Amino acid sequence: MNCYILIGGRSQRMGMSKTALFLDRIVAAAGPVFAEVIAVQRSGGEAASSIRTIFEAAHDDEAAVFGLARALADAPGRCFVLAVDYPLMSSELLAYLARDGRVPAWDGRTQPLCAVWDPSVLPRVERRIADRLYDLHGLIEQEIIPEPELRARFPGEPLLNVNTPEELQEAERRHGQRFLSSR
Repeated sequence: MNCYILIGGRSQRMGMSKTALFLDRIVAAAGPVFAEVIAVQRSGGEAASSIRTIFEAAHDDEAAVFGLARALADAPGRCFVLAVDYPLMSSELLAYLARDGRVPAWDGRTQPLCAVWDPSVLPRVERRIADRLYDLHGLIEQEIIPEPELRARFPGEPLLNVNTPEELQEAERRHGQRFLSSR
């Protein structure tokens, strides 16, 4: 199974590149688990230097559904799609999620950008894009892993989604180190 890391966001709420902050850490966690780890970048974006990068088709809107569509078009079979903004992710959790196949719930929300996807859903994704329906939750077909089940197995905050400087500070506090030493 391949892992596709979505790196095409503009990091506007963060104010700095989440790819620069977290990609190496995410690749280190995903590398031992998956056959190949591939970056998915928006059209015209910069390729990742450490792993193969594929690019979304050109489009005017910004939404993760475009990266999901590109990953599913590239995937030879079931694949794992992972946003770059989970800096506390571990290989153990990724292996568990890849085997389990359900979509995790964390902080009271499902996490479709940290889940197994089947390329057979691509026509539905493309229809939703054509209809400008970009919410990924409407595409989830798998069962949900309840948050208490995950928290019992995986201590800490491995599914902490980091999108703002405040969330970054919280992740650094929980991890005990800075993610980018030059900040």
